[in-house]
Amino acid sequence: MQENDARIFRGAALPSVACGALAMAVSALAAGLSGLMGSALAVLIVLGCFGLGQWAVIAVTRRNKDLFLAANLLGFVVKMAVLGVILVTLGRSAFVADLSDTAFVYSALAVVLVWLGGQTWATSRAKILHVDPAEESGAK
Repeated sequence: MQENDARIFRGAALPSVACGALAMAVSALAAGLSGLMGSALAVLIVLGCFGLGQWAVIAVTRRNKDLFLAANLLGFVVKMAVLGVILVTLGRSAFVADLSDTAFVYSALAVVLVWLGGQTWATSRAKILHVDPAEESGAK
């Protein structure tokens, strides 16, 4: 993993983990054990999907930087499909009947927004060249 990739990943993951812990604490205070469990499930699902998606984009762009946009678009589509399948499957499951729906929804929303904000902030601070000056001049 390149330093820029690691910095962007940390910039998204660390605030998201902190937000998830805060969301679980607030949900536990507001809705008890069902709120804590609903929030914990949401945090795990969101961090898992977004973390694996970011890791996959990093792995693809390490091999070929020209595939950055395609990898991000494909990652987004796969991420939304997986999240949709998980949510539909969980919605029909007896396991989640005791969990707080409200805690799940708001925790997932908060972690997603913090992940995207952290990723945007870290990317804007990474100072990644969009054009390599060495390749432009023909010098290697």
